[in-house]
Amino acid sequence: MDQKQAVRELAEVGCIVEKNALPQIREEHVNHIKDLSPPPMIVNERLVSNLSQRIRDGEQETAGTAEDVVAAAAQEAGGRPETVETSVEVQTDINTEKEKRTVGDFVDYYNDRYERISQILRQRRAMQGAISLSHVEDMSADEEASVIGIVQDKYKTNSGKFIVYIEDPTGSTKLLVGEEDGEHIVEDEVIGANGTLGDDIVFCDEVIWPDLPLPQNISSTDEKVYAAFISDIHYGSIDTLNDTIDTFVSWLNSETEFTARIKYLFIVGDVVEGVGIYPGQQEELKLENLYDQYDQFIDMIKAIRDDIEIIITSGNHDMVRLAEPQPPIPEDYVEELYDRDNVHFVPNPCWVNVHGHDNGGVDVLMYHGYSFDGHVSGLQHLRDSAYENPDHAMIDFLKRRHLAPIYGSTLIVPDETDHHVIDRIPDIFCMGHTHSFANTTYKGVNVICAGTFQGQTDFQRRVGHMPDPGKVAVVDLSTRESSVKEFYHEDGEDRDSNGEVDSHE
Repeated sequence: MDQKQAVRELAEVGCIVEKNALPQIREEHVNHIKDLSPPPMIVNERLVSNLSQRIRDGEQETAGTAEDVVAAAAQEAGGRPETVETSVEVQTDINTEKEKRTVGDFVDYYNDRYERISQILRQRRAMQGAISLSHVEDMSADEEASVIGIVQDKYKTNSGKFIVYIEDPTGSTKLLVGEEDGEHIVEDEVIGANGTLGDDIVFCDEVIWPDLPLPQNISSTDEKVYAAFISDIHYGSIDTLNDTIDTFVSWLNSETEFTARIKYLFIVGDVVEGVGIYPGQQEELKLENLYDQYDQFIDMIKAIRDDIEIIITSGNHDMVRLAEPQPPIPEDYVEELYDRDNVHFVPNPCWVNVHGHDNGGVDVLMYHGYSFDGHVSGLQHLRDSAYENPDHAMIDFLKRRHLAPIYGSTLIVPDETDHHVIDRIPDIFCMGHTHSFANTTYKGVNVICAGTFQGQTDFQRRVGHMPDPGKVAVVDLSTRESSVKEFYHEDGEDRDSNGEVDSHE
């Protein structure tokens, strides 16, 4: 295997190969690295050397966990870090002043979606010659054409293929696409298509989604600092795992060599159970007063050491409007926390840059994930797996470059800007909502579905969903490698506060 092929194969699974590692890489290294779950973000000389030693020592059958290989390759000096300067830049601002919305607002909203995602598609070589839909009718049959449009509707024909109606600001047309592509297309998303013109139709050879490009480099910090990710605490519920939360906070405050490097904590919504969220909820409340629920959350945050920057977004159980984008949790409910310099309440969804003074920092896309259910229900390939593996749906959002492509998958407040468009490439994409945990990578992006600190609810028991509580993903921002800390036993007992249980997913 030559170096170019090695780089290409590793890039396909999201790995960046450093130049000094290239002379050492052999086919067996590539195969082992591809088998790691998830593969390391950066393949450097030290990692390849460590993997070579494992292979020589006959450990190739047990070299399949990313954490073992990366950790062994990254034997750094250790010790507690010196005083670290932190920084948080909230990069999303939503309009909460405008109360009424009109049809014109929806037009602006969808035009913004089309323009921004079509620009992404036009960067693809296959789409650089894309024409506006108004020009399709001026072309002759059998001519080849590339088009971009928002999906209006689709239906399956008797032959198994799909007719897909698309539109752009200039006009509309229909596509004939194969069964596999047709099954994956959803209404209201922006797609590209290459094909041959027929009579008022494009016979598609290829459907193109805006997807992420293969990574060329990995954003990271020079300082070895970590970020932790949690979600769905649900204070006030009879199923809230208060002891597990306390164990996690004690671990954060323990300031071991590991925890001392945690300088950022992301909390991805649903910090309280709320009141009146669904019929019959009162029977499942331990605290029926919303202020009492938020008081417990305030106590949790105040107990965390103040050198950690805490970034908190809203969820569908929090006291904000259900329609997205959601504003930050109001100061009325968490006034004490608004006075703390290290606590940041942000909209949902939200872009946040952390540690930006150091090598540009790391860009984090936070989204609670309320559109998850509606999106998954419309796609067979996700219905079968996404609730156990929520990263499947998260990666699907990245491929479509949108957090809620299907209108109705979540309530929307239309604005001039569609805040769900992913027109930038995040370094870390984190979500919650599902109460299932996932930690993986996709094309250079850390994909994290933070689990929950709520046990199985009555509703979840009835539908057969088993939550994944007490798991915390921690990302080393200097290498972008991640680990998972577990604070909850399946039998309901907490892990000890030393953070000894450590796994990588």
